Amino acid sequence: MPEKKEQNKFTIQFSLADPAHRQVIDILNQQGRRKAQFLVNAVQHYLHCPETPDIPQAASLDLHVVEDIVRRIMQEQYKPASVNPTQGKKQENHPKTESVHYDETAELLGKEGLAAIANTMAAFRKG
Repeated sequence: MPEKKEQNKFTIQFSLADPAHRQVIDILNQQGRRKAQFLVNAVQHYLHCPETPDIPQAASLDLHVVEDIVRRIMQEQYKPASVNPTQGKKQENHPKTESVHYDETAELLGKEGLAAIANTMAAFRKG
């Protein structure tokens, strides 16, 4: 990753959908111009307090898994329903996805990750 232009400046965005994030938003907004000092104190306490739990690290995403998910979603959306001649009913064609463990990947990506993939695909379709 290239060096930041200004090491002392950060831009962060919190999730309004997460109650813990909303609580932090309210607390930081109460700090006025003292936000930086408040964050410094909070991080220092977090690092040096023996009762503080470890920060969970997000699992790294496997590019191939994400590509497989995108392919699966695209196949599901673009495959026309075929008519079964013996029953006269439409029958969905579902792609084989033995190599993709969708539930595990969906859990890894979360709702926001899956929504981002779906939105990206929709943007490509619009051109």
